[in-house]
Amino acid sequence: MSNLFNSTIGIKEIASIINIECPPDFNMEISSISDSNATLENSVCDYIKGPLPSPKNNLILFTKKSIEGYNCIITDSPQEDILMVINHIESTIGFKKKYENTKIPSSVTIGHNVVIEKNVEIGKGTIIEHNVVIHSGTKIGENCLIRTHSSIGGDGFGFFRNKNNQLLKQPHLGGVVLGNNVEIGSNSCIVRGIINDTIICDNVKIDNLVHVAHDCYVGNDTFLTACAELSGYVTIGKNTSIAPNTTIKQRIKIGDNVISGMGAVIFKNVEDNSIVVGNPAKPLRKFGKKP
Repeated sequence: MSNLFNSTIGIKEIASIINIECPPDFNMEISSISDSNATLENSVCDYIKGPLPSPKNNLILFTKKSIEGYNCIITDSPQEDILMVINHIESTIGFKKKYENTKIPSSVTIGHNVVIEKNVEIGKGTIIEHNVVIHSGTKIGENCLIRTHSSIGGDGFGFFRNKNNQLLKQPHLGGVVLGNNVEIGSNSCIVRGIINDTIICDNVKIDNLVHVAHDCYVGNDTFLTACAELSGYVTIGKNTSIAPNTTIKQRIKIGDNVISGMGAVIFKNVEDNSIVVGNPAKPLRKFGKKP
């Protein structure tokens, strides 16, 4: 599944579904749900706090108060209302499917007790060991190695509290994209995106017992070693090494050519060419400079 609708729907119809007031001059046709980090035209998006979404034509924000320069629908619970919209789209016009027909070349090696759901693509020469689960909406590149008991593309631990303080599960519309020559270690989990895809680029090597949460991006030639944990929306650059037991807070950006020390807990963005250690992690030095 993806965040794109099978057909358009009027914003006034969407507002009527969730019983909230729509400005009379809003006559847009909506074709997708957007994430605030990566907005689309003709789309709806919830916004609570943080950096403002990139403005796009006919982008509608569900938000608690009006924001200058944006088309806003005011609501007490933006996340809950977006959930209602998603449920309505699923039950009526539906979301477009990624990788409509599962494609598995004859050169792919598949072990025992492997589960591969519908709407999956797997590249030539990839090896999938025993007891792996590959969920719908996953694309795996060429010459990858997925080791035993790994899970690729399942839902993450995404919850939010509604206006009545009840916990609601966030639907995951995105998928997972693995580049070429990627290795995923045993008992590791790569979670599908909430709206967009979780992306693991070419030549990334992921050790055993690693967790990569929803909407993460890991750049080319990066290592994630045993028991590393990436929270949601983490971005990691190229040629970076994440040491064992490193924990990275959600929405953190880590640059190119970075090294984290063992057990580092990273709460702040990390510049290119840095070494960070400790809890909370602090820069040890920049490459090419004395401590």
